[in-house]
Amino acid sequence: MKTIQIGYFYYDLLNLYGDSGNVTMLEYQLKSKGITVSVDRLNAEETKKIEKYDVIILGSGTERALLLALMDLRQYRTPLAYAIEHGTHILATGNSFELFGKEIHMGKKDYKGLGLLDFSTEYGPRIVNDLSTEWNGQKLIGFENHPGSTKDSKEKLFIDTPERKEGVVKNNFIGTYTIGPLLVRNPGFLESYITSLTA
Repeated sequence: MKTIQIGYFYYDLLNLYGDSGNVTMLEYQLKSKGITVSVDRLNAEETKKIEKYDVIILGSGTERALLLALMDLRQYRTPLAYAIEHGTHILATGNSFELFGKEIHMGKKDYKGLGLLDFSTEYGPRIVNDLSTEWNGQKLIGFENHPGSTKDSKEKLFIDTPERKEGVVKNNFIGTYTIGPLLVRNPGFLESYITSLTA
């Protein structure tokens, strides 16, 4: 099997809730299955060769950090669009998935997102909760701490239950406010993710 190339983008900006644990756990579990793994940890100043990666991971950050990441990602809009359409695995946890939508309404300020997915984000009162919900028939646990809400999505939601509607899924792109980190706290989800990645 070829080497699985993981790009961990903005490890310094978007790691507010230990999102690096997603990278560490994914790398460990892939290696435990005998799969060769390479991880690039990239900051905003480093060039990102989108086409190089089988998996791109982003985590959560402050609003200021999110906007810094957005400014950098704008130059990669075209290869990111291609990556999403052609099945590159992208896991964006916390507020980082907001970057890929059409607009981010942060109170009195509005920002254009990358426009790669058909949804918007509306900021309001901060939501802070432990959560226990369901994803594809599996129990999913985690934590959330964010002021944003997913609005006007024409994409499939990551979680779509009567109690909780959030995030976005398209092809192999997964965006969710669920932190914890997601892959550490949910071994069933992690195993499903690895199965999809290595199929």
